[in-house]
Amino acid sequence: MTAPRVAILTVTTNAGAHLPAYLAALERVTYPAWELWVVDNGSADGSAACVRERLPAATVLENGANLGFTGACNRALALLREREDLEYVLFLNDDTEVTPGFLEPLVALADERTMVAPKTYLAGQPGVLDDAAGTFDWLRGTWKRRVLGRPEGPGDRYAHAVETVNLSCLLVPVGAFRVVGLLDDAFFVYYDDTDFCRRARAAGYRLFYEPRSVVYHRKGATLGGQASAFGCYYLARNRPYLIRKHRGRAAFAAFLAYYLATRAARMALWAREGRWDLVRATAAGMRDFALGRMGPRRG
Repeated sequence: MTAPRVAILTVTTNAGAHLPAYLAALERVTYPAWELWVVDNGSADGSAACVRERLPAATVLENGANLGFTGACNRALALLREREDLEYVLFLNDDTEVTPGFLEPLVALADERTMVAPKTYLAGQPGVLDDAAGTFDWLRGTWKRRVLGRPEGPGDRYAHAVETVNLSCLLVPVGAFRVVGLLDDAFFVYYDDTDFCRRARAAGYRLFYEPRSVVYHRKGATLGGQASAFGCYYLARNRPYLIRKHRGRAAFAAFLAYYLATRAARMALWAREGRWDLVRATAAGMRDFALGRMGPRRG
């Protein structure tokens, strides 16, 4: 039986520091039917050339500017969803390192209506989990049971259905992008994954966690992490956008009261710590959401 074909989709943005380790891990993958698609967001450090040199068979698309995670992915997905010889697209961050046999369990559990995510550890922290799969709290707009930094337990060692995953690694049947659509470009980065999972599940797709597949994630290596000014801006702006998009007026009003109170408290804490960059970024994100300024940050 022929193995289903998988296109691995990766976005790079000045990823030279960690890209060699990412590519080296891919070179050891044992699954027989995969190809690599890399979309480079205007890198100035030779990231695209690094991919071409290490994996000449890869398809590399170069953007003249930073289109964000959503814009870069959508450029490739618009092409991939037209492929009749392709069964799956695997989102895979360039700051991950996969294990050689990670793809086989994902493909074995997936089908034309089933998306599958691996068990993801934080790189350099054996047995400590990344917040890559779980349940989302639509009242507060956060993970319901925070996984990040938690040692794995018995419940993390068997396959089970989940509500949402992040796109650091997720196997998706290519037909989903015809039915559900592409990523919402309004997000640019952050919360686009929660939005896509919500839309996919509403369209009848299943989402599973498969711990036999193992990936390591260098959290924040690409974008600087959620405690950077970049992260704070997009998180502050996109979180209320996500809730408003998927919840009714009453639910959004209740969320907004909670959100504004907690953001004010967080900004006060940052101010006491002298992190005025985070205060300004969060305030700018909240302002731009109110003004409807989505997509890439302006100014």
